Amino acid sequence: MRYWRALIYFRDALTVGQAQSISLDTLAEKLACTRRNAQLVIKKLVEEGWISWQPGIGRGNLPTICLKKPVDLILKQQALSLLSQRQVERATALVPESQRQGLLAEYLDGYRRSGLCSMSKKEPSDVLRIPFYRGIHDLDAVQLSRRTEMHLGSYLYAGLLQRDRDSGRIHGDLAAHWERHGNDWYVTLRKGLTFHDGSPLDALAVKAHFERLQASDSSNHRLFDCLEAVEVLAPLRLKLATNATAGFIPTLLTQKAAGISKVSHEGQILGAGAFRLDTHTEWLTRLSAFEQYHGYRPWLDAVEIWNIGDQAMDFEVSSDVVHPWLVPGQTAPFSQLEGWEKGCEYALLNANRKGWMTVPAHRQRLSAFIRQQPLPATMVAADYRVAKGMLRSEALCQDTVNTLDFSDLPAPDRPLSVLTYQLRDHIALAEQLAAALNAAGLPATSCVETFPDFNRTERLAQADIIISGEVFGEDAELSWMEWLKASTALAVCLQPQQLTRLLRELENVFVFESLAERLEHFQAIEQWLVDTGVYRPLWQNRQQLSVRSHLNGVSLLANGWIDFSRVVFSSP
Repeated sequence: MRYWRALIYFRDALTVGQAQSISLDTLAEKLACTRRNAQLVIKKLVEEGWISWQPGIGRGNLPTICLKKPVDLILKQQALSLLSQRQVERATALVPESQRQGLLAEYLDGYRRSGLCSMSKKEPSDVLRIPFYRGIHDLDAVQLSRRTEMHLGSYLYAGLLQRDRDSGRIHGDLAAHWERHGNDWYVTLRKGLTFHDGSPLDALAVKAHFERLQASDSSNHRLFDCLEAVEVLAPLRLKLATNATAGFIPTLLTQKAAGISKVSHEGQILGAGAFRLDTHTEWLTRLSAFEQYHGYRPWLDAVEIWNIGDQAMDFEVSSDVVHPWLVPGQTAPFSQLEGWEKGCEYALLNANRKGWMTVPAHRQRLSAFIRQQPLPATMVAADYRVAKGMLRSEALCQDTVNTLDFSDLPAPDRPLSVLTYQLRDHIALAEQLAAALNAAGLPATSCVETFPDFNRTERLAQADIIISGEVFGEDAELSWMEWLKASTALAVCLQPQQLTRLLRELENVFVFESLAERLEHFQAIEQWLVDTGVYRPLWQNRQQLSVRSHLNGVSLLANGWIDFSRVVFSSP
C-alpha cells in the first residue's frame, strides 16, 4: 500500500516536470513507514519511470524529486481492480473525493456493458447491483426508520411473525405457534434457528432483543412500550406480558424493529433473515444470501446498493424494472404501472414552542394558511392530489383561494422556523411556505437537515413548523400505529395532555373487534389532530414503476422497492 500512497502523495503535491526539494523524513511520514521503507518505494518508482530522485549533496541540502508523468490513470486502474475484489474503501481512497462517486458509476457501467454478474470467479454469479443516490444509513434492527433502510432490514432480520404480502394474513416466521391468554401472549419458537454467525436463536435471544429495543433511543421503542415484560419459560418458549393494546401484539410482531437481532462480541448487529450483511460502508451495502435460512432461500446470491450520488439520476439502465423519476427520458421501452401512494406529505405545528405557537387559535390560523398554499412550481400537478388525511385524498383544485393574512394577530417574538429534510418536494414546500409567511406578515425562515439528524428530538424541538411525510404499507393498522406512536416529530409537537389523550384513544381503538371499525377510529384520531392545529395533511404522491412489456404482475412495494426474494435473472 505504501507504493500507492506514494503515487497519491505525488499526484497531490507535485507538478509533472517540475523538480521539488523534499526530505526523506517528510516522505516517510507521508507514507507512514520507516526511512528505509521509503527509500525502497523511491527506488521502485524510479525504476518504473514515475519519478526521478536526486539525493542531496552536502550538509543541509535536501533531495530533489520530479514527477515525470501523470499518475491518475494508473491510480484509477488500481482502484477499479480493488473494486473487483470488493475492497471499496481502499479503492475510493486512491481517487480524489470529488471523483469517487464517478469511479463507482464507471465500475457499475462496466459490468452492465460486459454483461458480467459476479465480482470474481470465486463468488456467486447472480448479484443484483443497484446504483443509488445516497449511502445507506443505520441498519440496526432497533433503529430502522427510513423506507430504504426498513426494506433492507426486512431481509436481514426475521421476526416472530410476518404478514403475507399477497393474502394479508399473519403467519409464523421464527414462531411455530402463538396464542393469547388474557393480556399475555405465549410464543413457541421453531427448532434449529440460528443467527447469521451460526449462534443459536432461542427464547433468551428474543428476550434480549426486546430489552435492547426498549432501552434504545430509537423512536421505535415507543411503539413497543405496550410490552411490559418478556419472560423465558423454556429454551424455545416465552411469554409476552402486555400493559396496553394486547390485541395489537400479532400485528406489532410483524413490524421491522421486531426483527430479532443480537449484538456480537465485536459489536456487529446480527439477524436471522434471508440475507446477511456482508459490507456496509459509505459507498457500498452488500447483502448475501444466508444458506442456513429457515425459510425459502432467495434465488439471488447477493444484492449490492452502490452510492454513486447524483449520477444515479442519469445512469444508463440495464434493467427490466426502473423508476421513471430516477431515469427520466430512458423509459420509452417500458410500460408504466402507477397508483396513489398511501400516506401523505404533511405539516406539523409545534404546540410546545413557547410564545406565539402555544396559542391554539394561532396554530389553527397557521394550519389553515398552510392548507391554502398552492403546489410549488417545481412539482408537476398531475403527480399529486390534495390529502384529506393519510388514506383520503381528492383532485387538486386550481381555483384561486383568498389567502389568509395575520394582520389581526400579534407578531411572534422571533421568526417562525420551518424545518424539513433532504427530499426535493419537502424542500420546495418548506421554502415556499417560509416565503409566503414572510409575505403575509409573519417572519419565517426555512432550514433543511440531513437524515437522520432531522429526526432527533432535540433538533425537532427547535422548529415551529415541520414538513415531513409518511408512507403507509399494506398493513394499514400497523402503519397507523407506527405513525401515531413512533413518530418522533409528532411526539415533539404534542403537549403532555394531548399525548395522554392520544395514548388513551389508541387503547380505545382495540376495543373494537372489527378491523373496519378500528381503521375508522384511527381516522377519527387523525381528524382530532387536525382540529387541535397540530397536524395538517398536504399532498398525496403518485407512485410509479416502469416495466418492460414481457414482465407481468411486477409490484412496487409501499417502500418504493421491489421484493428481492422474488427476483430472478434470465438470459436475454
